[in-house]
Parts: sequence; structure tokens; C-alpha cells
Amino acid sequence: MNQRSFQPAFGLSNPNLQTIVSSVGRKIIKPAWLQEFTRRSQHRDIHVQGQHLTAQYDYSHNDDAALVMIIHGWLGSADSSYVVATAHALQRAGYHIARLTLRDHGGTADLNEGLFHSAMTDEVVAAAQFIMDDFGCSKAGLVGFSMGGNFALRLAKHLPQLRTLAICPAISPQHTVEQIAGSVIYERYFMGKWQALWRQKQAAFPHLYDFSEMNQLGSIHTLTEVFIKEYTQFDDLQAYYAAYDLRGDELDGVSATVLAAFDDPIIPARHYDSLPNSIDVNLTQHGGHTAYIKNWRLESWVDDYSRAFFSERLNS
Repeated sequence: MNQRSFQPAFGLSNPNLQTIVSSVGRKIIKPAWLQEFTRRSQHRDIHVQGQHLTAQYDYSHNDDAALVMIIHGWLGSADSSYVVATAHALQRAGYHIARLTLRDHGGTADLNEGLFHSAMTDEVVAAAQFIMDDFGCSKAGLVGFSMGGNFALRLAKHLPQLRTLAICPAISPQHTVEQIAGSVIYERYFMGKWQALWRQKQAAFPHLYDFSEMNQLGSIHTLTEVFIKEYTQFDDLQAYYAAYDLRGDELDGVSATVLAAFDDPIIPARHYDSLPNSIDVNLTQHGGHTAYIKNWRLESWVDDYSRAFFSERLNS
């Protein structure tokens, strides 16, 4: 892809502005169609591997339409603005859409006793297969954003029939956390959301959890380290990161496409150098982290790209 194919409107080229406007601005400035679109969505309970997940289904008017699944980023949900915007664009293009919410995300902390962590590959693979069975399809499209992009690439390995698009996927978990820790704004943002999730979990299961001490920790690195030690099966932080690190030969032979930006403030473009040739990497000069806000109506070029991507891979 031509690196100049995405051109933000005047005043929107700064990568941090792109990222913050996409994440926060679109929560505040909601287009008129959003409420109506989500009102028509159908809630789906997903029970896999002894766990209770949820999804939102947005059906095409064509019963025989292809399915596209969407996985949100860390601490997002099926109702995150960027997820809904992409779902809306793809549903209007004629696809069935399934927006998966990962365990504990989006106000679902009360559904499972166990805590979410980012290495839960098998659970998410099972959820994707559950959704595909629901729609009776042997192949489907998949879009993942950031951490959801990391999951999407893992799913592409386990379910090669998926036509997979990963938007700014986290490739090296350790370096991603270090990158977040290097920014006061991003660190506080993610820590605040993570600690809010733990408060929800503790309220739902007060006999199991007391996160009061952890909620006093001052850095995302320390927070992650203590969380992994106290609440997961991993021996240490390095073992946890290794469980979903996608460098080396982890994705050899996997067919998928990555869309990312050179100016991403959270996932440096050099991380994609380690991916195998079977992964098609498209880098643009601008876009921030999963943002690609193209105008002051806060519309995202990701939606245009996704429509073109699945038109080529699911309609042929």
C-alpha cells in the first residue's frame, strides 16, 4: 500500500491527537446513527470452556451474507466507539457482524470468577468458533484492534479459514507495556481503566478478591508484575509476556494482514519487522494508534480500509 494513502484533515496529523480523539473524542461526540445502530444489535451469551462471554450481533439484510467478527483492544468492549463504527460500516456494506467482548471487559466482570489476562488464546479461539457455528459459516472475516489485533493474529494461526485484519496489533507485549509506561497520559489512562475493572471484580466477588493494595501502586509495570504473580498461573512476568509474544517463528505460515502507522505512539513500526513474509504489513505515515481519524466529523479511514479488505477476500 502507498504510505500516502491515508491523509488526515488539516490539524489532525499529530499522532497523539489522533489516538486521543479516536479513544476519547468519539465517546463524547457521537454521530446520530450510533444509538439507532446499537439499539438494533442482538445480545448473545457465549459459553465456552466453562466461561461466560458475550457478543453483539449486527445482522445483514441478506441472510446469506458473510460474517465478520471484531475484537476490541485492551479494556475496550464490543461497544467501544471504534468497534461500533467499523461494525456499522461493514454491516452497511452487507456483512453480518459479531462484536465479541473479552472476559471482564465492558462491564462483564461479574460473569466469571476468574480474571482476564491477555494470554487467554484458547478461550478466544473457542468463542470465535462458537460465533462461526452460530452463523453456520465455514470461513469468516476477523478484525482486531491493538491487543485485539494480537488476539486476531493468534486466531489466524488456529483458525486459518479466517480472513484476518489486525489494526496496530501489539507484537511484543513487554515493549508495548514499556511504551505505555513512557507516557504519563497513556499510563494513567490504562491504569485507571484497569483498576476500575478490578473494583468491579471485587464488588462482584468480595469473598475472592481484595485489590485495595494493588490499586495504590503507581506504575503500570509494577501493577502488571504484581497482578501476574498474585493472580495468574505464570511464574513471572517474562513467562506471561512470552505466552503471547508474536515475534520469532510464532506466526510462520500464518496468513493475515496488518495495518499500522509509522507514527503510532504505542506500537512502534519496527515491531512489525519481526513478522514472517506470510503476514502482509501495510504501513502508513500517519494514523496514530488504531485511530486513522480522517476528518473533523471523527470518521476513521479504518472503516474504508476494512470494507475494501473484506470485499476482496470474502466476496470473491
